[in-house]
This record gives sequence, structure tokens and C-alpha cells, in this order.
Amino acid sequence: MFRITALLIVLLAIGLIALYVLEFSWFDRTIGMRSLGLYAMAFGAIAGTGLGWRFSKQSRNTVETVQLYVFFIVLCTLFSPFFASLSNRLLSPAAPRPKQVEFFEEQAFLSDRYGLIKGEKAKPSGYYTFFYYRGRLRRVKSREPLLPGRKRGETATLYMKPGLWGYEVVLGNG
Repeated sequence: MFRITALLIVLLAIGLIALYVLEFSWFDRTIGMRSLGLYAMAFGAIAGTGLGWRFSKQSRNTVETVQLYVFFIVLCTLFSPFFASLSNRLLSPAAPRPKQVEFFEEQAFLSDRYGLIKGEKAKPSGYYTFFYYRGRLRRVKSREPLLPGRKRGETATLYMKPGLWGYEVVLGNG
């Protein structure tokens, strides 16, 4: 029975890590992700401290107590940005809405692990779209250009979904 439980815990951990990696692309499309991540990490540290306190009551000595605190604080702090971003995006009851932005520029980038072969045509790996929204210059990363053919200063429409925690997620140009 213990082996089955351990196997399920390992599979759950691998699944969570895989989902975390898939969520990275949404980090780049969330406006204000830095502050959402920092708030989530602070909340995760507090939650980890609470869990450490709860489970340290059963510990036998000080070393075990410290190990439990460190385990829960690190685990909760590391996974809290993932859960904050996922819940902000998926649990929001709001529908995507068109928002007016002022286009600044769009830059293609190449991200290749092995470099280019001599004579090979470079195909962009993705695009950075820069635009002004609510008085600040914002950057969104995507696989395809979000606002192709625009000139600097033009007003464009991007579909954004208001998140559960108040951080908007850029979905595209419709």
C-alpha cells in the first residue's frame, strides 16, 4: 500500500511540474504578472509557515521541526505563482473583452538551442508585442504576431480577459 501511495505522490508531483511549465507561456501574457507572482510568493511563504507549524507538532526534535518548516515554506513559495496564475486565468467568470491599446512595436525573436546552420533561413520562434495600455508600456510574448502590419501610435484592439485576482490576460486580437 505504501508503494502505491508513494507512486501516486510522485506522479502528482511530475504532473504539477509539467503543468507549471505549460503555464509559463501565460505568465508572458498576463499584465502585471510580476506583482501577482510576488504577492503569491508572499502568500505561499505564509501558508508554508502555517503548514510547517501544523505538522511540526508531531516532530520528535528540533532538526525535524526545522526540516518540516523549510520543506513547506519552500514548496508553497515555489508553487504559489503557478496556482495564482492558473486561478487568475481559469477561475475568472468574466468573458474576454476588446480593449483599446496604442501600438508601439512588434519584434520577432529567434530562440534556438543549437544556433543556425549556415545558409538556413531563420524563422522567428515568437514575437514580442509592445503597446501602451493604461498609460504604461506593456510587453506580451506570443508565437504569432498579435498586431501585424500596424504602425507606431495606431490604436489597436486586443482581447483581454479580466482575471480572478484583477490581473488581465491578453488572449489575442480576435
